[in-house]
Amino acid sequence: MSTMTTSKSRSGKNLLLSTFIAISFVLGTLLGAVLASIWIEGAPLLQLSPEEAYTRSITIVGIDKTTGEGRLAVLKVELRNGSGHLSISVPPYENEDTQRAAVNAKKAAEILTNKDLSQVDITITVENISPETLITGPSSSAAMAVLMVAAIRASENSGPNAVRQDVVVSASVSSTGVLEPVGEIIKKYQTVREAGEYSLFVIAATQLEHLHDYPGISVERARNLDQLAKLVLEQ
Repeated sequence: MSTMTTSKSRSGKNLLLSTFIAISFVLGTLLGAVLASIWIEGAPLLQLSPEEAYTRSITIVGIDKTTGEGRLAVLKVELRNGSGHLSISVPPYENEDTQRAAVNAKKAAEILTNKDLSQVDITITVENISPETLITGPSSSAAMAVLMVAAIRASENSGPNAVRQDVVVSASVSSTGVLEPVGEIIKKYQTVREAGEYSLFVIAATQLEHLHDYPGISVERARNLDQLAKLVLEQ
């Protein structure tokens, strides 16, 4: 009887602990989003003249939904004078996750650069990609964010703002700049390795899969957008 009572007691404690952790995570996420909004509201405006345009690009990797194979593509971000409009041309084009991820990328970039982009229009496009290739928003949002950071810095001629073209990034980013894991990472890494054109593959620090370094290419893990920018951007 005492053994059964002890077992039930432990199960109850474990359930309470799991519930507490889950609630803490949700509250932490909500608090982070609120703090991010407050931070952005107090940041100085980034103002561009009508003739100014700043574009940055990087290679990303997606999965072909018909063959299941990895496909490389070029992600581009352009900043122009405007009213805070965010234009997204990333397949699947009407995917809500893609749109939400782009908004998170913008917020994360604003926080890292301490700039308010409400007077800047941002255009996000993907080139060299077939209609069958699936690059959902979360898996490319970290790349979106780091390109925004690079373009913002370029507009102010400050900090490292040139994007390394030997790097592929495959990670999601939260509105507060935390990098998060994505799916099919092993297959994506294989695609990058087989291309033979890239020396660095960057993923989230919390990505569970272990990826080995190979001759000519290494894997780096980043916890947040700041760490990612230090790996990807150069003078």
